Amino acid sequence: MSTEETLTLDEIQDHILVRAWLDHETGQPEPDHCLSTVSEAIRQEATQILTRKEWIAVKDNQIILTPRGQEQASHLIRRHRLAERLFAVVFNLSEEAVHAQACRMEHENVLTPEAVEGICSFLGHPPSCPHGRPIPMGECCKLFTNEVKPLVMPLYQGEVGNDYRIVFMAPKYHSLLERLSGLGVTPGASLHISQKSPSFVLKVSETEVALDEEITNGIYVVCLQ
Repeated sequence: MSTEETLTLDEIQDHILVRAWLDHETGQPEPDHCLSTVSEAIRQEATQILTRKEWIAVKDNQIILTPRGQEQASHLIRRHRLAERLFAVVFNLSEEAVHAQACRMEHENVLTPEAVEGICSFLGHPPSCPHGRPIPMGECCKLFTNEVKPLVMPLYQGEVGNDYRIVFMAPKYHSLLERLSGLGVTPGASLHISQKSPSFVLKVSETEVALDEEITNGIYVVCLQ
């Protein structure tokens, strides 16, 4: 069965919105293998529907998101990237399985908005997906305060004397990943916070590691106690 036969018209519209978002985000066109199998006539029909909804505008054969279209695309991107983060770090699925499951959750109405916010809170309001792309903020992120502790939290919020397991890492600079990996600070590793001031001192296995607080902002953990 071809992709065109399995995609609904609503899903094709979603793909067009997401593609327009990604093109703007990356600054260059990115291929969509699902849309590439859809006939030009069906794609034009979906584009016309989106235009009538005032979610997109077409200028010089380029699709531009309107403010309403940006809002809708943001929801789709947020749902997809949160799903990727959930399946990657909680269920430890392969990259191929992560993408497949996230695509289903992006387009199918299997999650209510409340469920999406719940996943975000559970993960500690992650700033990015496993591929390093930003996750659009939701209302839960805007209301989040340090007084409400999620199951998954940034390492800097941890308490001295407690043990934690690293769930995922999103350092500000990609080069930090290699440095941290060399110190044994990797997803899945257990650590103990020995001190937080003047710098963070962690015990990873039998090794003590000192980190600046800025680095700990990108390390997300779950308490083991």
